Amino acid sequence: MKKTAAAGMHPFTYRQNGSTSTKRGKSHVIPRDKDDVVVEADGRGVQLTNVNKLFWPELGITKGDLLQYYADVSPVLLPHLVDRAMVMKRYPHGAAGKFFFMKHAPEHRPDWINICAIKHDSGNLVHFPVVQNLATLLWIVNLGCIDLNPWYARCDDVDRPDYSSRGQE
Repeated sequence: MKKTAAAGMHPFTYRQNGSTSTKRGKSHVIPRDKDDVVVEADGRGVQLTNVNKLFWPELGITKGDLLQYYADVSPVLLPHLVDRAMVMKRYPHGAAGKFFFMKHAPEHRPDWINICAIKHDSGNLVHFPVVQNLATLLWIVNLGCIDLNPWYARCDDVDRPDYSSRGQE
């Protein structure tokens, strides 16, 4: 396996067959030799499943390719997601398959996933996941979230948006 080092990239480690190896940069960050792997990001073990599943069959692009893309762009992307509730739009069968929206973070989630509790109009509290780091980003994408849908307001003041999807005027 080729190792590359790039300034500003997140360090990764992945475990396989009891051994641990460290990767840095784009090369082999998301292993493809097994369908289910555990990668370490931000000191957390993130279980990735079905990494070889085709998400865009006509292009030959897999879930692992999507995970790799998000890992590669994470240094630029993460500042725009931090402290914002995430509505999960999940595509369990790939981009052409049916999708569904999921607001509540799954009950069976790693204990390091931060939650933002927001009161719904019905009076119920919705517990959204919050992407604070690369580990959480990979966890969200592993659930089949192809596109990311963060709130326009931060969790500490959900009634005051401070982000616009239109860009700067």
